[in-house]
Amino acid sequence: MDNSSRGSSMPLSLKLAIRNVFRNRRRTLITLATMAFGATAIVLFGGFVHFMFLSVRESAIHSQLGHIQLYKTGFSEKGSIAPFDYMIANYAEIRALIMQIPHVQDVMPRLGFSGLISTGETTTSFVGAGVHPESEAHLASFTQIVDGQDLSRHAPRGILLGLGLARGLGVRPGDELTLLTTTRAGAFNALAVQVRGIWQSGEKAYDDRMLKAPLPDIQRLLDNEGEVQSIVILLEKTEHTAAVKAQLATLLHEHHFDLEMRTWDDLAIRYHQVRQLFTNMFRVMTLIVSMVVTLGIANTMLMAIFERTREIGTIMALGTRRRGVITLFVMEGGVLGVLGGVLGIVLGIALAKLISAYGIPMPPPPGSNVALWPRSWSSPRSYGRLLRWPS
Repeated sequence: MDNSSRGSSMPLSLKLAIRNVFRNRRRTLITLATMAFGATAIVLFGGFVHFMFLSVRESAIHSQLGHIQLYKTGFSEKGSIAPFDYMIANYAEIRALIMQIPHVQDVMPRLGFSGLISTGETTTSFVGAGVHPESEAHLASFTQIVDGQDLSRHAPRGILLGLGLARGLGVRPGDELTLLTTTRAGAFNALAVQVRGIWQSGEKAYDDRMLKAPLPDIQRLLDNEGEVQSIVILLEKTEHTAAVKAQLATLLHEHHFDLEMRTWDDLAIRYHQVRQLFTNMFRVMTLIVSMVVTLGIANTMLMAIFERTREIGTIMALGTRRRGVITLFVMEGGVLGVLGGVLGIVLGIALAKLISAYGIPMPPPPGSNVALWPRSWSSPRSYGRLLRWPS
């Protein structure tokens, strides 16, 4: 056989494979429908999972974490035991330098504290943060003020309560409360405050215990004026985190700031839990659908072989080798796979775009108190990351 005939054998084999696939159109259409359904399901569920990842990530960033947080070196290890030993005194200087880094949108201080909160009749524990009202409102774009107003520097001693904490205390905006905590020296101190608003972040555990108050009020309450516990950095986009982190590390080193840095990825524990759960679900679903589709193709090919026994004998009698016959049937299976896969992907992307336009309301996921309105995103890169097994 010369080179020209060899070169023309593949197109002829492919042509024969395509013609043989559509010999029994009814069976072929059923097989294609099965494959298309499987591929569509994978595309839609993969899009939903990708949306879930983005939603949980951005919710964590834009409700409490920010993109990057700075602490005094050693705070991560011992800050919970001796928080006043790890305070940042030169916040204004650090903020001015960080704001010069490209893609930094805002920089804000925080002073964490905890204690008891009382209405006079009901007392419970809380975790709180002294914040800069305007900057915190800029950061918390994913939180919703469900009653009352946001914090304001023109409303001293006004506080924001998480929805669960407010319900537990049975209070509304305008009600008076008392905060009780310990100062830097270890003495007890109290502050009379007024509920200015009630917010909902979407994370139930956070809303059940958290309150926010203007930073100057909390600094006076803790006898810790002029110092903050952490610096929160908000970026223009989450994708800029790695680049800004590298520039920030250089800046901290050049100015000899004794600070440690943690990104949202280090702090978002719930995000990683949700990601692991849904990634495993997606992999299992993909495996099951792949098995069903493979069995469907195998069944179709076996039926084709049994029906064409005489034809196989004839073409082998004409000089076709066994390898050629096997190649022909493999190519028929490949044609079926490609057609079904392409049909399913096209249909899946079309449905994903439709869902993106209208959305489907869903109940709150575990640990959340806000319903979702998913938009199914069809990103091939996201499917690759979902299907990549951990090393």
